Amino acid sequence: MESLTGGSFILLDIWFLILYTDVMKTNKEIINDMIKHFEGLDIVKSEDIPDISLYMDQMTSFIDEKLEGFKREEDDKLLTKTMINNYTKNKLLPPSDKKKYTKNHVMLLILIYFYKNVLSFADIKRLCDLSIYNSFDKGDESLSKLYDILVRIEDDKKNEIVDDLKKRLEYAKNKVDAFDKKDENVELFTFLSDIVMEVYFKQHLIEYILNKI
Repeated sequence: MESLTGGSFILLDIWFLILYTDVMKTNKEIINDMIKHFEGLDIVKSEDIPDISLYMDQMTSFIDEKLEGFKREEDDKLLTKTMINNYTKNKLLPPSDKKKYTKNHVMLLILIYFYKNVLSFADIKRLCDLSIYNSFDKGDESLSKLYDILVRIEDDKKNEIVDDLKKRLEYAKNKVDAFDKKDENVELFTFLSDIVMEVYFKQHLIEYILNKI
């Protein structure tokens, strides 16, 4: 089987599928709903992030609006004051300057939002130590360029992910058909379990590499 995802979308496709699962829908309809939603997801580009410094409330509102499509429930909060203070306390996020946050803070917080679904705080710090923190205080476009590389990579992978999901569903269907009579719940269970196992192995490999740093 081909690889399902890379980078920040590693967990999102699983809970989107669960979110859109409806006992009255066929698996094909569920997948089509998920694909439509998935194709509308975008990670905000650096050029769309204000160059002016923001107070905490302004920053949390901005990120919550720009990443709204990633919420599982409508009233979920993607970023809170408590989270920001916790990230700063754990040295994941450099402190604000007189209670104001820069464009670099916003980009880093967006990345942390995705990383924290996969990595511990210690591993996020190890990962960011490779490049992010070195670029943070340079006062140039270094971090913006790096951030946009990550955004482009994820955007380029969308079609690959969609194609792979379709293949995985067909693969699960064929395996279940060979096992027993047609049962779409078993088919969906097999499909999702396949993704979960791959996510686990990918997470394990990431942790293995970070432990060597």
